[in-house]
Amino acid sequence: MKRKAITLCLAGMLAAAATQSFATTWMIGDNDGYGAGIPDNGNHPFNGFSAGYDGRSAAEAAATNGAQYTDTYSTTHGSYGPQPGDTATFKFTGLGNGWTEGSMWFDMADFQASTFGSVKTTYNGILQNWSFSDGFPTTKIRFFDLAQDVIDSINVLGSLTVAIDRNGSGDFYGFDFALLSDRVGSDTNIGEVPIPAAVWFFGTGLMGLVGLRKRRGKIAAA
Repeated sequence: MKRKAITLCLAGMLAAAATQSFATTWMIGDNDGYGAGIPDNGNHPFNGFSAGYDGRSAAEAAATNGAQYTDTYSTTHGSYGPQPGDTATFKFTGLGNGWTEGSMWFDMADFQASTFGSVKTTYNGILQNWSFSDGFPTTKIRFFDLAQDVIDSINVLGSLTVAIDRNGSGDFYGFDFALLSDRVGSDTNIGEVPIPAAVWFFGTGLMGLVGLRKRRGKIAAA
């Protein structure tokens, strides 16, 4: 009876692990610390006077989805950065239309809205508040849960376009990556082992112990 209760408990745990839904993510950029191994939420060593740092891989430099705007300092600041123009655009495509929630993540550097004025940022044309004053030389990973109007636009378009326009702002800034999740930020564990895998290994381990006890019982009875 006791073994039966344990087996039923394990079956329930494994069923929950199999059916529970976890975040799917889409990343633009390669999360390598701005091409210089800078730790998350650490300070960078780039020169804020001459600027123009470019740590992109060949793939990032050749990208057209927004990765070309990662691993640079002064990303779209006129002649200072490696990219022309005033707007960095990150485009996530093939997203389908079943979205009920989501979040955007960025590893960003040097946003100083109080000094240079804030950039104008939109998600599918919907204005977002990006008045950050982190200061120089600060890098910071942030996530933003998507509002319902943005979720609705993803379901209509099947894509998400993030545009960061510094026209009207004198800010020098950079990105290491942009990441989209189909879950809110608190439910998105970037770089961590998913809970279902942990439950699965725990459950299968206990089931193995139950099987071992059964075999030992049979040997003793013999």
